[in-house]
Amino acid sequence: MSILETRKTAIADFSFIYDLHRQTMYSYVEQTWGWKEEVQLQGMQEDFDNSLFEIVCLNEQDIGVISVIDRGNEMFLNYLAILPIYQKQGLGTQLVRQVLSQAAERGVPVKLNVMRVNPAKELYDRLGFKVVDSDRDRYFMEWQNTLGS
Repeated sequence: MSILETRKTAIADFSFIYDLHRQTMYSYVEQTWGWKEEVQLQGMQEDFDNSLFEIVCLNEQDIGVISVIDRGNEMFLNYLAILPIYQKQGLGTQLVRQVLSQAAERGVPVKLNVMRVNPAKELYDRLGFKVVDSDRDRYFMEWQNTLGS
């Protein structure tokens, strides 16, 4: 049986996270804004707060990253990336469902944004997220627990 877990990140995990970002987001960033290595690296360095990221592990192997920011009255799915060789196996679905379960227990919505060119939007649609706004590059989406209302 495969065991999917998360662990807190350490400063030493930055290179894994950035390499994962490059592998999973390069084509979407390139299509949307154009990939500029120095901009991406600097942006990731500025955004990297190891207290906000968790490494996703499958059978103790690092396979991805998730970042969920608790804003009190909502949860924000800030970042989710799975190594390409582990994609399309339901792991992202499992991780997002865990976030939705936590939000439902607390009675708060989950929000996120996704680039228009990123096929992950289909995952979020399937899990009940609704587009609440958009701009030229992104969809802003929200999930509300309608069962408890």
